[in-house]
Amino acid sequence: MKGSLLSDRRIWVIVLLLGIGVLAPFLLDVSWILLLTEFSIIVLYAMAYNLMLGVTGMFSFGHGGLFGAGAYVLAIAMVKGKIPMAVALAAAPFATALIALVVGWFCIRLTGIYFSILTLAFGQLIWVTIWKMRTITGGDDGLAGLRIPASIASPNAQYFLILALVVLALVMIRIIVFSPLGFTLKTIRENEKRAQSIGIHVKRYQLLAFTLSGFFTGLAGALFAFFQRGAYVEFASVSRAFEPVFAGILGGMHVFWGPAFGAAVLLCLDKFVGEFTEYWPFVAGSILILLVLFLPDGIVGRGQRLLRERALKGISPG
Repeated sequence: MKGSLLSDRRIWVIVLLLGIGVLAPFLLDVSWILLLTEFSIIVLYAMAYNLMLGVTGMFSFGHGGLFGAGAYVLAIAMVKGKIPMAVALAAAPFATALIALVVGWFCIRLTGIYFSILTLAFGQLIWVTIWKMRTITGGDDGLAGLRIPASIASPNAQYFLILALVVLALVMIRIIVFSPLGFTLKTIRENEKRAQSIGIHVKRYQLLAFTLSGFFTGLAGALFAFFQRGAYVEFASVSRAFEPVFAGILGGMHVFWGPAFGAAVLLCLDKFVGEFTEYWPFVAGSILILLVLFLPDGIVGRGQRLLRERALKGISPG
């Protein structure tokens, strides 16, 4: 009974948040709409990355490269290839998933810190490739001037399009996480050797997780290029790769909506703390240290644990 009540409560919270999201353009200033648009993209990026870290237990430092790849596929297709935006936007996540498949094929052969270092190396390789291939990518100057259709060029129209695609992607991620595939990935996260002993092809599933994460990361990158009206080399930087890591640790990587909450806090730190001091990364780093020491399961994870303990106390005799 309590479980179903909690489930109903979650559904109502999601419906309320979606309602607020739909009404926001009619109630808020343009600057806030732009902030909410960016927030939606960062949430998708964090949730896509968490398919690797929180669900499968694979610590990647190379997702900044995949994020940048998604952005550049859209920009190159639109600016160089004169391809319509709808086609380019549809192609970007699939192209990024293909890159993730190739990168993952090499990386999953290693484990632990060696896996993480190799993902970092591939992320840097993508960044250098974007930087050096000036004739295609624009190099340091990037690719600006995306021709956006007039029907979705306004901040409100852009917001609704990105919100719809992000919600659709999050629904797909949730289906994956709570499907038999998702539970298999969690089994691998908990104990690789035990998973292998019961007949699970661990490397195959890890590669699949890497590819799926790359698909949604590429979509986030493409949406960010659409939002910024261009793709720039810093999209693929190492600092971009650490954003979803921070969001997952901050919110709780083992809670489905934890990275989304962490992304919200991260964006607030960037936008609001950055207005008062240029040393906001120091503030973010200090918060991260405190979280690792005192809240290792993240803010949302800790909150869920407290609610669960309170519920257990409520049904226990005496």
